[in-house]
Amino acid sequence: MIICLMGPAGSGKSTLAKELERVRPERFARVPVDYFFVPRPATESMADYLARPFGYDWPAVDRALAATGPERSTPDCDFTAMRRRAPYGGLPIGPGPVAVLDGMRPHPRCDRLVLLELEPAEQCRRLVDRDRRWGTEVADRQDHLAATFRHGLAERPRDPDLRLSAAQPVDAMITTLLALLA
Repeated sequence: MIICLMGPAGSGKSTLAKELERVRPERFARVPVDYFFVPRPATESMADYLARPFGYDWPAVDRALAATGPERSTPDCDFTAMRRRAPYGGLPIGPGPVAVLDGMRPHPRCDRLVLLELEPAEQCRRLVDRDRRWGTEVADRQDHLAATFRHGLAERPRDPDLRLSAAQPVDAMITTLLALLA
């Protein structure tokens, strides 16, 4: 089973996916799909690459989910250059049978689609806070990230099975999500 947690940058998709995997590792395996981005070609400038929404390499996600051992992982990525160093060897993907994909665009074959919703002002605050903690510049790419999310909304395979307010506590979101899956 594939569950897609979809929402804007900063809405808590990764936090929710990590917590699901932490509390039920025998059932859930987090798959951070941002690691499966379509790499920037060597001939393309970063500005041109960021001028369009991120694309995801869904066949690579499927290969990672079907793999065992060290190949059951994300690609090893260079996020500064937006390229892959290797097709696997990034973050390990747990063995749980339910893949929880957290990203701004849904897997074409997702079994359950969960949309996290967040007010734009809170999203901006979270991105700025994340940049401060991690030393990143994600908030500077907010227009690009918003375009990626809008593209994901347009290509979603169906209406969401569940809409969650990302402003609520993670524990409450987990309870609601587990009820959907029961």
